[in-house]
Amino acid sequence: MTKHIPHDLALEAINAGVAKAKELKQRSSLSIVDGGGHLVAFVRVDDAAFGTIEIAHNKAFTAAALRAPSGHWMETVQPGASLFGMERAASRPLVVFGGGLPVYDGDVVIGGVGVSGGPIEADEAIAHAIADVLNR
Repeated sequence: MTKHIPHDLALEAINAGVAKAKELKQRSSLSIVDGGGHLVAFVRVDDAAFGTIEIAHNKAFTAAALRAPSGHWMETVQPGASLFGMERAASRPLVVFGGGLPVYDGDVVIGGVGVSGGPIEADEAIAHAIADVLNR
């Protein structure tokens, strides 16, 4: 049976992400979803822009739904590329820039994390801090 993301571990992971966001001085939103893309845990760090809420959640959804980091798709969705327009093909927005990572149980994706609020490098560093807790 595939593992799920228990709420106590999700909260521990969110706290690790908040610590990383504070270390990097980023006002970000952090989201964790399960394998079906449903919200498991979320926090909006003090003074994060409200627009970051949906972007963080959509990055987490994208990583879980497509079983790859959200930024993996950037080149392939550009005009003339093989998956041009893919980010608009689903019933909910897919995010194709960095900050979303899948969560694994072995080789099986059981969820995703998403971070929005800073430059891509900061979003990815915070997402890794969250995913490292969930993937151990």
